Amino acid sequence: MRSMVSSRSSERLVLAKLLTLAAPLAIVASYATVACSRNDAEGASASASSSSSSSSVGTPTGRTSSCDRVTNMSVCSEYHGTYLALNEAVLGSACAKLSGAFVGAECPNTAVLGSCVLATGEVRKFYASGGAPYDVARAEKECTGPYKGKWTTLR
Repeated sequence: MRSMVSSRSSERLVLAKLLTLAAPLAIVASYATVACSRNDAEGASASASSSSSSSSVGTPTGRTSSCDRVTNMSVCSEYHGTYLALNEAVLGSACAKLSGAFVGAECPNTAVLGSCVLATGEVRKFYASGGAPYDVARAEKECTGPYKGKWTTLR
């Protein structure tokens, strides 16, 4: 009986020592796994965002959708690439609230005065027609002022 009790207590002692060593090792291993997966994800997202932002700002790639508000506000906004993919539902909803038409196509080309490329990659086009027609000076001022965009005169 005594040997059975001593063998159980020695098993408990060994098990306690193993758990004492295993718990910190498991914690370290889990931290290392999380850190490595974060670095991999950050690296992948950084390279994806740098390639998508450099290609999507000013140079449309992939799908294009737009919010046409020319009839009411004389502007139309185009969205491309990653920004469109990540925000399509919100963009469509916001467009509807602004009485615009959200479509899977570029903005109309008729009577466009110029375009404003915003930091998000959105290309906002200003029109000489519609509900609140612009002239070039006013459109450029709006682009470079409150929107802090890059203006390009088209006519």
